[in-house]
Amino acid sequence: MKRRILHVLTIAVVAVPGTAVAAAPASASDAPGFLCNLTQNTWLRTAPHGQVLRTLTAGRGFRWHGQGWSEDNDTWIYGHGAEDPSLDGWVPAGNTTC
Repeated sequence: MKRRILHVLTIAVVAVPGTAVAAAPASASDAPGFLCNLTQNTWLRTAPHGQVLRTLTAGRGFRWHGQGWSEDNDTWIYGHGAEDPSLDGWVPAGNTTC
């Protein structure tokens, strides 16, 4: 009986922290702006249609600093991804849920 209780407690100790990490929301740094979520893998760029700085991962957070650029149906927002809060750039607004 004691062995079974120890086994159950061991599973609980391993499982509970894992679920806490999985349930944590996507986030970027605490810099001013609006927290968005990336709907697909997205390139962070130096400017709209500019040079690629890095790839941001779908499901992760993106902190939009409130700046945007739009022409026709082409809208971009400026901020940084959760992968590197120190690196700001542009992403297509259509790749986010803000």
